[in-house]
Amino acid sequence: MNKIIYFTIVSFLVFSCDTKNKNKVATSSNVKINDSSKSETKSTQLEKMNRILIGPKIEGDFDGDKKNEFAIITQTKQGEGNPVEDGTPDEYTISFSNKKLKPIIIGCCEAQLINEGDLNHDGKEDFSVCQAPMNGSVYEMTTYSLQNSNWKQIVETYLIPTAHKELDNEDLQKRVFLENDILYILKEDPNDENYRLIKKKIELN
Repeated sequence: MNKIIYFTIVSFLVFSCDTKNKNKVATSSNVKINDSSKSETKSTQLEKMNRILIGPKIEGDFDGDKKNEFAIITQTKQGEGNPVEDGTPDEYTISFSNKKLKPIIIGCCEAQLINEGDLNHDGKEDFSVCQAPMNGSVYEMTTYSLQNSNWKQIVETYLIPTAHKELDNEDLQKRVFLENDILYILKEDPNDENYRLIKKKIELN
């Protein structure tokens, strides 16, 4: 009788140890899968970071052909005199490395381009233009998308008062964004003396 009890106890302990070992193997396997997934995400982010996403020249798939092209701001006309006093302002144009894409004449003055990603889910990346003023400290920002081979403003021009503070790249990249598949912009509250940023919903047509 004692032998039977002893044998039962030993069998139970062996079975328990075996089950724990199997569980350890399964857990270890899951960790490896998760690590691989994280590594792929980091790789994708790194690939995006390697592109030029902000500046006078940016990179992106603006026509949806799965190939990246460059958008470049160039000065196409030299102004004369003071534009505020009947002079002629400079003229700037956005042109593209893919010559099938129409250039965009943006007028005066110097500007920065920001790749915004695909905001309207049409398979093409969109971009914003933040343009310096002719005079003063109020910038202008507009967002474009290619539709039927023409450039359409999906975010109409709005003003960015700077109070003579320099706009940095990080600030510009946060101005236009998607949240729960809804498009928003950040703009200064005109009723706040400190120009507090407020979120405004943009309707996509």
